Amino acid sequence: MRQAGERNEWDVAIRRALAGPEQPVAAASAGPDPFALADPPTVERILGAAGFADIAFTDVHEPVYYGPDVAAALDWVRGFTCTSEVLRRLEPAAAALAVGRLREMLSAHLSDDGVWFDSRAWVITARRH
Repeated sequence: MRQAGERNEWDVAIRRALAGPEQPVAAASAGPDPFALADPPTVERILGAAGFADIAFTDVHEPVYYGPDVAAALDWVRGFTCTSEVLRRLEPAAAALAVGRLREMLSAHLSDDGVWFDSRAWVITARRH
């Protein structure tokens, strides 16, 4: 399970690139949220209500691979619902600038073995009552 968006470098970087230097960070979409279960108390309530006990969270801090090059990473990021929704809401010229900022941001994360970002997640264990 992903940890909160602000704990995931990739989410922060994408939202900042979409917003641009003079705008607030792009808001999350109203649709499915990849961080909806990032809050341990929320997950504990859901799992507890489903009959689970001894719920434990293990912090996983590992890099995440976005592709072998900037073009592949940009295709991947543009496929995200949140990214495509923001780009669709923008005027064409503003959308082109946002895509340029995404490309630049992804280039900054390119290494010899591809585009990588810092990432945080939870491994959640529990036992059934």
